[in-house]
Amino acid sequence: MNPANRTTPAQDHSQSQLAGPFGFTLVELLVVIAIIALLASLLLPVLANAKRKARAVQCVSNLHQLGIALHLYTQDAGYYPLATSDGSTGAWQQALGTLVPDNIFYCPLPIQPSTQFVSIFNWSGSAITAHYGYNTFGAVWRGSPPSNPGLGGTLSMTTGARQAASSGSIVAASKMIAIGDSPAFIPAAPGTQPQTNIPIQLYIVFPYTVLPLGYDGVGDWHDGQANMLFCDGHTQAATKTFWMAATSQSRCLWNSDNQPHPEWW
Repeated sequence: MNPANRTTPAQDHSQSQLAGPFGFTLVELLVVIAIIALLASLLLPVLANAKRKARAVQCVSNLHQLGIALHLYTQDAGYYPLATSDGSTGAWQQALGTLVPDNIFYCPLPIQPSTQFVSIFNWSGSAITAHYGYNTFGAVWRGSPPSNPGLGGTLSMTTGARQAASSGSIVAASKMIAIGDSPAFIPAAPGTQPQTNIPIQLYIVFPYTVLPLGYDGVGDWHDGQANMLFCDGHTQAATKTFWMAATSQSRCLWNSDNQPHPEWW
């Protein structure tokens, strides 16, 4: 053999490595897949939680914009928008709709379609959208108050017209709910579905449950909490049970005189 054709042991080892197969073995692939699955299981809940929090922040931003619109409206008119008038049920949305985009009236958190909620949530195509309600009636469930303690306007039994709540009628603007997360509405006509950006429904928020269907007047889609806008423009988040509690602390937040009025519960 020609000495020039001989290879050293180091060269033989290098050549054997180059000649060998490249890639992962089955065991190595399974290990990689297991690691990826583990990382995904750890990251997905974190991402979902971050997404929920981002939507809650967007909800607060929407309410802040509605608060600015409400302030501008009351400054100009001297009274709060009526909840319903002139045959149009969603008068408060129409009044503020000239100052904010249409999508501001709806919470950004999507709710999965359900036969239970089809008749009480804003229906848009194939998805149900959470919305904001107006403190129309205050904390009145029974009795006949001399005037409506909410913002929806007092109905005159003689003329049939509604008198709007004046800006000065709110005793403590920082302690009265104006608008908030709600799954409840009163349809303009029986059997009609609420329409996106067409305020023909009376969207309301109130501390009671609509009987006999059991629909609550306050939402709970922000990890059990609901965001509320107060008449002075600030927002507050609390549990649905707090907003709806039959206590003086909670019920006075719904009334213009900042009194609980248990005789109306």
